[in-house]
Amino acid sequence: MFKFINKHIAFQWVLFLGLLAFSLYKIFTEAQLTDTQGTAFLFINFAQFFSHYQFIGKGIIIFVLILQVVFLQFYFSKNEYSSKTSLLPACFYLSILLLTKSLTIISPFFFTLFFFLIIICIDFTENSAKIKNNVFWSGILIAFATCFDVSSIILLVLLIATLIINQFSRIKEIGILLFGFVLLYVYVFAFYFFTNNLNEWILTFHQISILGILNSNLDNLSLALFSWISLGIIYIFFIIRFKLLSESKIVIQRTRVVTLNTRALLMIVCIFISNSTYPFALGYLFVHISIYIAMLAQEKSPLFIHELITILALVALCL
Repeated sequence: MFKFINKHIAFQWVLFLGLLAFSLYKIFTEAQLTDTQGTAFLFINFAQFFSHYQFIGKGIIIFVLILQVVFLQFYFSKNEYSSKTSLLPACFYLSILLLTKSLTIISPFFFTLFFFLIIICIDFTENSAKIKNNVFWSGILIAFATCFDVSSIILLVLLIATLIINQFSRIKEIGILLFGFVLLYVYVFAFYFFTNNLNEWILTFHQISILGILNSNLDNLSLALFSWISLGIIYIFFIIRFKLLSESKIVIQRTRVVTLNTRALLMIVCIFISNSTYPFALGYLFVHISIYIAMLAQEKSPLFIHELITILALVALCL
């Protein structure tokens, strides 16, 4: 199956456009926001806006989804994870969102993935001046992301790890990153202070909750355990598999795989510091699972092993 899909880019386009059209339909007809209790203040504000202006709110969600797909495809092609043009990352990403009903109930992770995709598309391997500029704006962007979802704080650690892997670990770049992060909150603080709403803004931070995964009300514990164990094994398989495959490639490609795997591991932390319950908390893994499956689809597979692994991963996400 993967062999056929990889060879026919026209079929990929048909599949992609069909999934995208169905995704837009699901958003227009069924999209709603998850419970805002314990979430960050911008997500609460967006939920209030969405309740009054659903048409515009759904338009924003659609716009964010389209940008996610564009950034995902750009990242995949820029890092040359495929030897030829492939739409499989976008196809798998949309499929996972649809199968897990993540376009029916919009959770904070949806916005975290959006900012995450922007961050990983930024180039941190250019000259020193360009890196400083990119790091500064990335700090501001991550701060903005935490206003939607407190779990986005992991993006700060993720970016620092990226700088270290790419040998730009000087204190100056990390300091600029943190300065950009703090600067946005200083501006937000000033805004609420001068509008005399500072106490209301501070109160939203007191209401933020984490470790929502531990408060999940599971109808079937055995199915949930099967999902967690299966995804854990498959996730580890992906990381080890592509780490071993990269050993025979050039240095820059090995660095890209190390960066990808490091980010994949760090995103797991989001599951535990998020207020989202199971299965919504698994959404933080969707981008990496889509990329890994798209990479796996290019490898030769005896007895359809890779297809079976892909099906198992999708089934585990749906449970």
